[in-house]
Amino acid sequence: MFALRAFAAAALAWAATSAHPACLSIAAVPDGHVLATLAMPDAGQAFDITYVHSVTRRAIVESYRLDAGALLETSIVFDQHGPGLPTAPDAGQTWTERDGRFVVTLARRFETIRVRVHRDQQWRLVVAGKAIDLTQWGNRAVDLRAVACREGTS
Repeated sequence: MFALRAFAAAALAWAATSAHPACLSIAAVPDGHVLATLAMPDAGQAFDITYVHSVTRRAIVESYRLDAGALLETSIVFDQHGPGLPTAPDAGQTWTERDGRFVVTLARRFETIRVRVHRDQQWRLVVAGKAIDLTQWGNRAVDLRAVACREGTS
């Protein structure tokens, strides 16, 4: 009986992920109102968050992918050190210099990513080459989270 329940649960989980591809939700903080839900491309379900660092005023690119209902940060790229940026790789990570930029590979898992966006920092979410201005809802905090897609999701 236990094996049958486990099989049924696994089948339901597989069906849920197959019938509902992964999406990325952008929600307002603190009320949680969903501002947008974006269908993720099948190929790796990867996206970037780009912004101008508040101190160095230099471009930063953080790369993520959806991974089993969580957000996995896979790298950060920058050309000048600043507050909040890595200064050395953690265990199992790499640090390389390429074309005058530092590339740090990561494997950080998050259920939610909360960012405080401001127009001056040009916060963008880049999915399949398409940039979405995260400040279109004003200077505010937003949460990014992996969710199951629903009918009509863009």
